[in-house]
Amino acid sequence: PSENDALDRVVLRYLQRRGYRNAAGVLRTESGLAKRLAEADAASGMSVASAMGADAAISDHLLYHAEAETDPRGAASGYATLREWAQNSLDMYKSELCRVLFPMFAHVLLDLVKKGYAEDAREFYATHHADHMRLYGEDLAALSALSDPEHVLTDPVARKFLDNKVSLKMTQYSFELLVKFLHAQNLISMLAVLNAHLCVEVLKGEPSPYEDEKEGSVVITGRAPEAQRKFNSIKGRWGLVDSCLEIERVKQFRKESKEKEKEAAAKAREEAKKSKKQKKEEAAAAEERDAAGGDEEMEDAPEKKTEAEYPVAMLEDPPNVIKGKVPVPQLDYDAFEEALEDLRWRIRLSKDVLPTVAFFTFTHAHGLLICADATGDVKHVAGGFSDSVVRVWHLEEEDEDDKDKEIPVDRDAKTPRSIPMTEFVGHSAPVQQVAFSPCGKFLLSVSRDCHVRVWSMELKICLCAYEGHLHPIWDVQWSPFGHYFATACHDRVARVYAMDAPFPRRMFVGHLSNVDCVAWHPNCNYVATGSADRTVRLWDMFDGECVRVFAGHAAGVRAIVFAPDGRTIASASDDGRICMWDLRRASCVISYKGHVGPVYSMDFAGGGNLLVSGGADDTVRVWDATVPADEVEKLKEVPADADAATLAAAAAAAAAAKAAADAAAARREVIRRVPLETFPTKNTPVF
Repeated sequence: PSENDALDRVVLRYLQRRGYRNAAGVLRTESGLAKRLAEADAASGMSVASAMGADAAISDHLLYHAEAETDPRGAASGYATLREWAQNSLDMYKSELCRVLFPMFAHVLLDLVKKGYAEDAREFYATHHADHMRLYGEDLAALSALSDPEHVLTDPVARKFLDNKVSLKMTQYSFELLVKFLHAQNLISMLAVLNAHLCVEVLKGEPSPYEDEKEGSVVITGRAPEAQRKFNSIKGRWGLVDSCLEIERVKQFRKESKEKEKEAAAKAREEAKKSKKQKKEEAAAAEERDAAGGDEEMEDAPEKKTEAEYPVAMLEDPPNVIKGKVPVPQLDYDAFEEALEDLRWRIRLSKDVLPTVAFFTFTHAHGLLICADATGDVKHVAGGFSDSVVRVWHLEEEDEDDKDKEIPVDRDAKTPRSIPMTEFVGHSAPVQQVAFSPCGKFLLSVSRDCHVRVWSMELKICLCAYEGHLHPIWDVQWSPFGHYFATACHDRVARVYAMDAPFPRRMFVGHLSNVDCVAWHPNCNYVATGSADRTVRLWDMFDGECVRVFAGHAAGVRAIVFAPDGRTIASASDDGRICMWDLRRASCVISYKGHVGPVYSMDFAGGGNLLVSGGADDTVRVWDATVPADEVEKLKEVPADADAATLAAAAAAAAAAKAAADAAAARREVIRRVPLETFPTKNTPVF
């Protein structure tokens, strides 16, 4: 269309938006725009300004230039201009301004391919893709393969960018600099991408000097920042159920403490009842025994203490006990008592009292071992191999050939001793994950053959093969109480099974890429999933709804684990970064840096005070996992019958604490920690 027609269309859209329907009808009739407007819209696929979120002036400006310039090759030169300006800006604002470059790059490339400019798209990719290879290598690998308009419509990565807005954060001054530059340089194509495909959360204050490039990487969650905050503010049930082992241990400890106090009080009363004469006689007898020395017979040795002489690790501040909505089975009596006894003698670890680490090395397994797991008592160690076999080593059993021989264990021997081993054969593809049940009687294994198998450790046979997957399965984990288990699949869906049914009870759909890891909340009411889309999502087992989305990683999430108290969750990504998330506030509270490769596994130690991680950099690292208490949680409840002054003071304190918490959240304060200790292996990755 000519410039006059384009100007008439802008005026017509303005009249429609302002509600002047009669004037718009007259303009449409006199200028003959009715037919041409419909044909032009159908040909260009452009939507009117009603779909834009900017103000009227910007909408008119965008509409005029976007309809007059339909050649996407102009956007490529506009991106080059924006890139040069952003990379040459002041260091204070450079990191924030460069965040918009990759979304702009992706949409310009997709627009070129979608409109048939394949050669220009290849040239554009070759010129600018190196800038984003470090943070977005997986997305670039998928985008580089697009050469046909049909590819854009079917490729999952392309659909991820076209169907969802990219969320990113910028300070107010950085955002104003960006918009002013786009207007001053007349880069309307870039402004159109910013308006249509990016959702910028404008923050107050100055850019943080501690943020690196990875922390500012863009993440697609499928929701706008405001909707994301409202979604993450849903109240959850983060407490522990009454039958949880940690709660049972706390109850047992309190009961024993009361019994000790009663015994001490009874002993004190008996001592008080004794007369002064009896006390003198006992003292004299004691002096005579001391003077006699060893002539008298020794008294019987005092009974051995039944309590540990070191601090026992348990939840010092247990969360509220809740009633779970998911029916869970009870552990059998022997397993329950054994688990409680294990908790009874668990040493309390902290940053001042660090643990030791024991490694199990699989020899001659380079390129073959994919995953490993051990029972709680470390009597059995299982490994999943690329030859589709699951192998289990029984560490406390003797080999049949050595039963009649008494061979001392030489820990410095150069040759390994023989350990009984059982092979479970049934999968037809590499085994991706193995997991022992809490009682140690069952073993789960998942494979690329799309099957989940459960094996009996007593019978040493496969009990069942669970169906429902059509793509490779990457992870499987038992619930803390057994019976239920969750799987993570390549088809972007997580599933929950029960042992008594071959098909899934729940299916969690929402991730934008394959699900790589899964974890259970200690109360079994929630399941967490980590994905290659760089997000961690929390799902409610009762209704299958997603209740939290944690975005902040610069690479795919590889491992996740809940804290024993159920208040926080730790996630690790392929770039080696570990994040600790507060479930109530739905924000990152601690960031750990130290690994230089993917982190394969994590777990809490010492009752939740320490976090231990292992990865591809051949190290096990120990981190401080203590989270500073929230000021709001520190406040004590005030009785309802308190006087007015007390209530007013409590209300003022609560308001001040909430304001401080909001201010800290607005400043995006994240605690950064380095490893407390690093344990290297013999050049072998830690699974």
